[in-house]
Amino acid sequence: MKSFNLLSVFVFFTAILYVTGCSQENDEGQKFSLNVINGSGSGNYPEGRRIAILSDMPPANQEFDQWLGDVLYVEDVRSEATHIVMPAQDITVNASYRPVSYENVLQLQIDFGTSFQTMQGFGFFGGRDVWWGSQNSHHFFNDAWLDQVIGDLGMSMWRNELYPHNPPNEITASSQDAHWEKQKPLVQALKSKADEMEVDLRIILTAWTPPGAFKWNSWGYSWPGDVNAQRGPGDQGDFWPERGDMAESNNSGSLNPNKYQEFAKWWVDALDMYKDIGVDVFAISLQNEPAFKQFFNSCFYTTHWYAEMINAVVPRIKEAYPDVLIFGSEHMLLNEGRSSDFQWFYHQRLKDDPTAMNYIDALAVHGYLDGVNASSGTELSQYWSNHKREFSEPSGKMAWMTETSGYVDAWEGSGDKPGAFGMAIDMATGILFGDVSAWVYWQGSALSGIDEFNLMSDLTKGKKYYASRNYYHFIRPGAVRVAASSENEGVTLLAFKHEDHQTQTLLVLNTKNEEVPVSLNIEGMEINGPFEIFVSSNEENCAFKGQRNADEVIVLPSRSIVTLHAGGSVLKRD
Repeated sequence: MKSFNLLSVFVFFTAILYVTGCSQENDEGQKFSLNVINGSGSGNYPEGRRIAILSDMPPANQEFDQWLGDVLYVEDVRSEATHIVMPAQDITVNASYRPVSYENVLQLQIDFGTSFQTMQGFGFFGGRDVWWGSQNSHHFFNDAWLDQVIGDLGMSMWRNELYPHNPPNEITASSQDAHWEKQKPLVQALKSKADEMEVDLRIILTAWTPPGAFKWNSWGYSWPGDVNAQRGPGDQGDFWPERGDMAESNNSGSLNPNKYQEFAKWWVDALDMYKDIGVDVFAISLQNEPAFKQFFNSCFYTTHWYAEMINAVVPRIKEAYPDVLIFGSEHMLLNEGRSSDFQWFYHQRLKDDPTAMNYIDALAVHGYLDGVNASSGTELSQYWSNHKREFSEPSGKMAWMTETSGYVDAWEGSGDKPGAFGMAIDMATGILFGDVSAWVYWQGSALSGIDEFNLMSDLTKGKKYYASRNYYHFIRPGAVRVAASSENEGVTLLAFKHEDHQTQTLLVLNTKNEEVPVSLNIEGMEINGPFEIFVSSNEENCAFKGQRNADEVIVLPSRSIVTLHAGGSVLKRD
């Protein structure tokens, strides 16, 4: 048997470590430096990597000219958004600009002395994953996700479903339906993160159904305005009362009018639950989408039953919680605003019953054609104008959009489905024509990926996320919309002031297929410093593009949202 001295062993293992180290280095690959001056894309990359580079916004009265430097590796030196294929060496490229004399500059008019609605918030429904199937509460949030939705997106309104608040049992354990013990950690985490960031986060609640024990059968109706509709106990009396709050009857039936006071107490108990963990609920809706019986939690009300319920239940809730706002009916804008429909549905019934209307603080609608596909397009301006003229303006009530989705996660959409830019246009339409002061998307997040119904998948942000951020992050609760106009129908302008925050915010949507240079004619207020500029488009994701003074020309990229923000803190509450 051969023997090994210590030197031989040392050499042997040194060789192994050397080979292993070389192998790991080769597996990782050598990286080279890319330095992008006046643009984005800098970093260290391996040979052959294709890297996107993008020019910064040009200085005032200049435009992008070309890339200079190691341009042998630039795919298109004349394009401000292009790619580099990384060589096996360090390289530098530089975005250069040239003077430009703008012709046909569009003048945008802003009058900070003329005010309209006060904004209440922008947000979404649900947690990190929208449904409650997991038994692990941290499935629904973590610190990075909370930082993103509150600190980056800028959510200021969060909608939750009020589930029957019984403890888990053998019925609920296998159901996707939640209970308070499962929801509470997420609510506490949202509140804690908002407090940490000094953000005014407004929590709103909607009931998809009363507890099953409070419900009756309903029959003999053809539409929500049918005065011949009937309701009453079934063969077993109330729906499955022996099975408790989470009965299968949650997806059918109507509220038993003999249970109105118990229903009111159920709501007071719910508000007590939130109060006990330090949360003052901002607003509640007593029924989600009252016109439909669904396979999920739902409850049907005719328009008359809905007004009757509001009159019976809200006074008891207000006695206990006088400051909580009541919003409803959460029926479809298509019916509540379309010329051929609005006189037959829930908001008309509230209008016909002044006592019931007096109990409503915000007339809320949902933005669907059929419960799935987005209500979008040119008709929306008329829907919102009708709703404002007929209901919100004469009653002095706020107008809220409390659920919408159906937008694909692409900038321009696909087929007959609108995309992120269409969603941004629809938001502007509601704010301008309907005086909408709250906008809540359906799902905020889902772990299964980004689809038509959510904005993000965990920390992965979609195009709708960035389009939303142009609104959510900069238009804070308490901001007041002011008069603003554009003479070009392809350019839409929204303007806001927040006197407590000392900020001014403009949103400009360029729907034209070409750049549009604009100038600002501002009256009624001194602007607090230069405007910071954030752009979302097919190429940009709410990207910071530098600053412009109010008297300088600003170029709007084609098919884009441009947010201009001046003044103090964006997120911080009063």
